[in-house]
Amino acid sequence: APVAVEIEGVLHEYATIPGVQEDVIDILLNLKNVAFKLHDRQEVTLELNKKTPGPVLAGDIALEHDVEIMNPDLVIANLAAGGSLKMRIKVALGRGYQSVNMRTSPDTERVVGQLLLDASFSPVKKIAYQVENARVEKRTDLDRLIINIETNGTLDPEEAIRACATILQHQLATFVELKAEELFKPETKEVKMNPLLKRPIDDLELTVRSTNCLKGEDIFYVGELVQCTESELLQTPNLGKKSLNEIKSVLSGRSLSLGMLVDGWPPDDLPPLPELSIKDADLENMVVVDEDKRLKAKLKARQEKRQNVKKESKIEKEEISIEAEKPVKPVKTKKAEKTVEIEEKEVVKTKEAAKTKSKTKKSKAEKA
Repeated sequence: APVAVEIEGVLHEYATIPGVQEDVIDILLNLKNVAFKLHDRQEVTLELNKKTPGPVLAGDIALEHDVEIMNPDLVIANLAAGGSLKMRIKVALGRGYQSVNMRTSPDTERVVGQLLLDASFSPVKKIAYQVENARVEKRTDLDRLIINIETNGTLDPEEAIRACATILQHQLATFVELKAEELFKPETKEVKMNPLLKRPIDDLELTVRSTNCLKGEDIFYVGELVQCTESELLQTPNLGKKSLNEIKSVLSGRSLSLGMLVDGWPPDDLPPLPELSIKDADLENMVVVDEDKRLKAKLKARQEKRQNVKKESKIEKEEISIEAEKPVKPVKTKKAEKTVEIEEKEVVKTKEAAKTKSKTKKSKAEKA
């Protein structure tokens, strides 16, 4: 777009040129509508020299090999007989719209006779869009987007929409790679667990019968055993009260007991079971890993179930305590007392009526 003009014999934009119908302001406005296209160049200075009467067209500007004018029929001015127009036009490559104040500062030295122009570098003159209903086969719930783009010829409309999409893609890429910084990191409390809980139940040196019964219920670790209650162990097949007492005495000797709730169970560093370690082949080792994962998953599910039961029991206790705190409203029995008094009065009346009847009968009999 043209950014500066020097016209021979003109010092400011409010002047007039002899032999030219338009004043300088109209010439500058017409010159801003000329569509220049630069190839492999950022800036160029062109000359216009016209002496013959008639219209001065954009095509009259002397061009270099890498500069094009897309609208050569644009009228810049009209010369009368004996008039002439000579100017130097500075054309630069840019983006968007730039006013003179944006390109210059108050400290910039101004050349005498140089007229600065507000530059509009955008090749798009008009754009509009429309959304219509569309149908594809049997689907009618689709929309069609129609975009109308008008450019000054320096850029094809298809290239313009492609360039817009590329710019939008680059701008939205910032949100794709968005990295959020945590302003507050919650403190994770490390749960210190008794190392004995991670040991297998074989280290308790129970009887073979008790050990086999526990393993039959997938109780392989001490931490899993101490979380079982007496009622749960008594439901284990082939485990009676004698084995239960043995387990309780062994645990009490190690400062443990049944019915405990171990936080953070099962731990991530739970050692694998010795009886599951196989060193023969890789395939067998893979099976061992899967078996170990299955056991840990089962332990986690069992632990979650225990915690849910504990929460439910806690909620039930709170509900019971709330009901106990509610004051008992006394039952009003005034209506019942009134009905009883009315019934008693009616009975007395019936008795008195019966007595009076009997007396009247006796008196009649005596008279007869």
